[in-house]
Amino acid sequence: MSFDINQVLKDMTTAVIGCVDEGGNAIKTEVNAILTTEKQALMDIAEARLRGEIDDDVVKREITREKKVVEAELLTIVVMTKATAQRAVNAALDVFFAALRNAI
Repeated sequence: MSFDINQVLKDMTTAVIGCVDEGGNAIKTEVNAILTTEKQALMDIAEARLRGEIDDDVVKREITREKKVVEAELLTIVVMTKATAQRAVNAALDVFFAALRNAI
């Protein structure tokens, strides 16, 4: 058997891209869910300001609070990204080891 490193690298790249695409879709879904959840809170703030019920200082305080909420929720994406990277590395190395075993 032969070991074609160029083909192995192409196969490893394909494996990584598959994992990244899958992880990327999960991340997009999570971001959409987070922003959809925040939509009503942000709309309430905007409407209250537009009606003159609150001033700019209150808006700034509320936005600061919402920013902290969104930031905390987005931390889940950090975990998702790390998990995606780990799956991608594992997939690439699985391809490498499989190709090496086949060549032996």
